[in-house]
Amino acid sequence: MQARRTLARATATALTAAAALAWAPHAAPAAEPPQYRADQIGQREPADIALAPGAAQTVAHPEAAFIKVRFDRVELGPQDTLTVASPDGTESYVYGASDVEDGGLWALSIEGESAAVRLDDAEDGTAATAHIAEYSRGLNEAELASRPGAAREESICGRDDSLHAVCYQETDPAAYGASRSAARLLIGGESYCTGWIAGNDRLMTNNHCFNSSAKARVTEVQFGYECISCAGGTIRTPVKVSGAEVLVTDWDLDFTLFTVSEPERIAHLPALEVSATPVGLYDKIFIPEHPGGGPLRIASASSSEPAGLGSNCMVGDVRRSGRAPGTDFAYRCDTEGGSSGSPVISRATGQVVGIHHFGGCPNQAVRMDLIHPLIAPYLN
Repeated sequence: MQARRTLARATATALTAAAALAWAPHAAPAAEPPQYRADQIGQREPADIALAPGAAQTVAHPEAAFIKVRFDRVELGPQDTLTVASPDGTESYVYGASDVEDGGLWALSIEGESAAVRLDDAEDGTAATAHIAEYSRGLNEAELASRPGAAREESICGRDDSLHAVCYQETDPAAYGASRSAARLLIGGESYCTGWIAGNDRLMTNNHCFNSSAKARVTEVQFGYECISCAGGTIRTPVKVSGAEVLVTDWDLDFTLFTVSEPERIAHLPALEVSATPVGLYDKIFIPEHPGGGPLRIASASSSEPAGLGSNCMVGDVRRSGRAPGTDFAYRCDTEGGSSGSPVISRATGQVVGIHHFGGCPNQAVRMDLIHPLIAPYLN
């Protein structure tokens, strides 16, 4: 998509209480709490709202972490716009005719429990139309904690030694700087992974996260989704873009190289250099990641390394079988579901030596020296 952005405060009129009740989701019975998948971060909810030009609607869900609206029956003239914004105007995304695909559009998410939606008809010869077909609501903390397997720490080796990324801003600026290239991926409004910048409009994640351009286009890529304080708490509003095209993907090596819409919006972020050299035993590494789909963390220290080898994350096995024999290497850096697709970075060179994809302690990454020949023609 090539969505235009505006920082202007969105003007919106609230739905009447009766209209809101007409399409608001019914609360789940107290005795039967909703069940969510282990890989789920959002829940898609049905809606049926025809937008009238010039009159804004509010899409809201109590305690939602975010609201992400899907439109269908969209027809926009060359000057018509469809705007989705936060109530306070801090987030505002404006879409035009070029953003619509087959009459549909997934808008970028709005942080918090409500989003204002407005259709504007510029009288350019096309009668602007749009319909809200559904929205995805971000699961709240209690819902996230209720996910099957959410309490398991199968990929945390011993205690969790990873820290919020901001904890390294002063003490390890190289690691923090590299972490700025990592992104939280919101896939289809529901599931999550981690991705990272490998070059100008070149991003990487796992093949098992998504493997087609159709899936890339319904993936939201969020940079800077991190806590402001080392202790946690308040999370920064991230920079958001949509996925665009898959350039190359491979099942055995479990990677996908893809592009995003509006790459100029993330041009200020660092790209990580990809290594063509195999890792060595006991090489020190670190991993910027979004475990559980949560705020950015860095796994750098490890209390689970063998005695006498220190407390840094390091490579413990240079040849492991992944999806194919001998494609992986192993380590005890702490990861969780959602860390899939994270870059594994060499302390010595700052290059990406692997892409994390398996847990189990030891955890595993696909060797970047095997991936490099397949993606090198696409890097710039």
